[in-house]
Amino acid sequence: MTDSDSPIDIISIGSAIQDVFINVPVDEDQQAFVRSSHLYMALGCKINVDYPLFEIGGGGTNTAVNFSIQGLNAAILSRIANDRGGEEVLTRLRQYHVNTEFLQIDSGSQAHTGMSLIANVPGHDRIVLVNRGVSHLLNFDEINWQRLGLAKWLYLAAFGSKTDDAFDRLAEWAKKLNIQIAFNPGISQIKMGQAYLKNIIEATTILVMNRTEATKLTNSAKTERVTVVLDKLKDLGPCIAIITDGRNGVFAADNQGKRYFMPSIPVNASSTLGAGDAFASTFTSSIIKDGWDIPQALKRASMNASLVVQNPGAQLGLEPMERLDAYLEDIKLDVEDLSPKATKR
Repeated sequence: MTDSDSPIDIISIGSAIQDVFINVPVDEDQQAFVRSSHLYMALGCKINVDYPLFEIGGGGTNTAVNFSIQGLNAAILSRIANDRGGEEVLTRLRQYHVNTEFLQIDSGSQAHTGMSLIANVPGHDRIVLVNRGVSHLLNFDEINWQRLGLAKWLYLAAFGSKTDDAFDRLAEWAKKLNIQIAFNPGISQIKMGQAYLKNIIEATTILVMNRTEATKLTNSAKTERVTVVLDKLKDLGPCIAIITDGRNGVFAADNQGKRYFMPSIPVNASSTLGAGDAFASTFTSSIIKDGWDIPQALKRASMNASLVVQNPGAQLGLEPMERLDAYLEDIKLDVEDLSPKATKR
C-alpha cells in the first residue's frame, strides 16, 4: 500500500529541520557562566565541548514521529529542500513509517532545509539558534485538499506559509469536513494576536500552550494567576485548553466546566527541547485512542515529556502508550479536579 492509498488518522503540520546539540560547560572560573537566566561567554574565547549530536527536529517531525509511535496512522505536511538535510529528515520519517505524501520538497537552487543549533547548558536550560530554511515557506496551493480531507485529525505546530490565510483555510476545511484540530501555536503566531488566530482557535478541539505563551495571547499580566489565564484561554473557544507551567505542573479546562491540575514529574533534565511537542502529541494521541479521559491523557503526556527531557534530542525518549502506562503504575501521580473556588494557583 502506497502513502496515497493509506488511511490517515492525523496529519502533523509544522516544521521539519535538522538539530545540532552542543553541551556548553559553565563554571564560575571559566569563560562561560550563567547569571540570572542569562548565559555569558567572553568574545573571542574558545571553549572545549563534547562532540555534537546531530538529530532531526521541528514541531512537524517531532509530533508525527510520536503519533506513529503511539500506533496512529500519521502523516506530515511540511517543507524541506532537496539537499542532504532533507534526506536526513526523510530517512527519519520513513524509519517511523510516517506518511510523507504531503511533504513538499523544494528543488530550488537557493533552497535549504532548516537547521537549529541548540546550545544546551547542563543543569540550566538551552539557547536555540535557528535558521528555518524552506520550512517557513509551506505552500497551501500545493496541498491535495481532497486527501487531506480524509484525515480525522489535524495537529498544528508552529509553521510558516507563503499565504496569509493559511489558518483560515484550515479552519474552514476542518469545520466543513468535521475534522478535529489540536493546536500548539508558536510564539511568532501568537504575536499576530487573537484576531489573527480567532477562526482557527474556535475550530480547535485541543489547544496547548505554555504559561508564557498563554499569558501573551490572552493579554494577561505576567503576575496573573494561571487559573485565571486558563479561563481566558478557554473563553477563546477551544473544547479543551491546556497550560503547561514547567516545574509548576499542568492546568487544563474542558467544555464541561471542569478544571484540572497535575504536578510535574521531577526528573534530571538533559534538555527541555521537545518537551512541549511530546506533551501535546501524547495528550492528543490518548484522546484519539482512548476517548475523553483528560486525567489519563494528562498523566501519559507528562510522563512522555519527562522521558524526552532526560535525553538529548526531541524524539529519543519517546515511548508508546503501553510503556507509559507501565511507568505510571510505579509512581503516584494524582490529577486534582479544581473547583471554581479553588483558584489560588
